[in-house]
Amino acid sequence: MRMDREFDACTFVVVGLELSRRIGELKVAGVAALAAQGEGWRSQWRVHARVAAAADDADSARQGNSVRVESVGAALAEVERRLTGSPHVVVARLGRTEASVFWEHRTSCPRLASLVVWDAMRLAQLACPAVAEPSEQSLASALGVALSGPGSSLTQKVWATSEIYRRALVQGLAAGRWSTLRQVEDLVGKRPRPVEEHLMPSGPVQEGLFD
Repeated sequence: MRMDREFDACTFVVVGLELSRRIGELKVAGVAALAAQGEGWRSQWRVHARVAAAADDADSARQGNSVRVESVGAALAEVERRLTGSPHVVVARLGRTEASVFWEHRTSCPRLASLVVWDAMRLAQLACPAVAEPSEQSLASALGVALSGPGSSLTQKVWATSEIYRRALVQGLAAGRWSTLRQVEDLVGKRPRPVEEHLMPSGPVQEGLFD
């Protein structure tokens, strides 16, 4: 049993945010993303951007291959410039925080802010109904994914989210819970508000997945 052709044509962008607490509020200190296409999870690209004003220098030294940028908008723009005109979906651990940050900085990432966001943890819950207490740890364990420990890098956490999503998708497909991109989107997708037209880049823009 396989997912449909629409699903196989879609690129899935798994996004994670690194948050740090500064003067009583949470700030975005980094953005990491990896992209893969279709059911075969064909790798496309990876990016990790650290926000210089928010990142802790000692922690930053442990992050490996990342770029330093001056703002959250610039970090999101590193993801934005890798998006193409083909269908894309964002996959995030929960999705609400990520979608909110995308919208707040939509002048820097209008295409990203326009994409549907899928909730990876909700997908895992639907794929694993026997898990009584659906925490991230219990769902990951049920799907055979080893979560990275405290102090792990943002890229490791994004990889774990991508594995939870990928394995949940396969398990739900095998159980007959879904077989099309539209079915999954209806279950775990959140469509954003339309981004102002003047912010969008010129040329064909993805308004819906296959509109």
